[in-house]
Amino acid sequence: MIVRVLALLLLLLLPGAAWAQGPRAHEPEQSRPWAVYFSPDDGAQAVVEALGRARKSVRVQTLAMRSPQITRALVDAHQRGVTVEVILVGRPAKGRPPAGPLAQAGIAVLIDKVHASAGSSVMVIDRQVVLTGSFGFAPVADRPGAEDLLVISDPTLAARYGENWQAHAAHSVRSSVQ
Repeated sequence: MIVRVLALLLLLLLPGAAWAQGPRAHEPEQSRPWAVYFSPDDGAQAVVEALGRARKSVRVQTLAMRSPQITRALVDAHQRGVTVEVILVGRPAKGRPPAGPLAQAGIAVLIDKVHASAGSSVMVIDRQVVLTGSFGFAPVADRPGAEDLLVISDPTLAARYGENWQAHAAHSVRSSVQ
């Protein structure tokens, strides 16, 4: 008995113990209902891959959409027939059209001027998958920093985020660039 307890304690105290290590971005997302990514590794790629699996709808709420690869993935989803709707929170930077390539591609872009900023960016894909965290949808998010991205497959959670998205859409205005 004492040997078993000591062996268990030794296992728990080892620096390389499996419990102490977080999941790796390289594990397939389908093996569990969630995945977590930390910048600068794989965050934008994880978003692009999730968007590539979208079949029906994508709803986005973010401060700005400046990542070329994420923007391209949203446009690609729209061109595949996926309904893509984006809320940009706050006032755009001077000289930058808020909707840019998204609106030019025919994607519905709303501007939420009621709130000055967003603490996290959110995507709800097919009413099943939520992407959220401090990882912004801008190139700087995938550079060294302390950003995180959670990808969670949970229809109940997705419904709650969808309700919140609708609440913000209700007080937002359509981008004039469209």
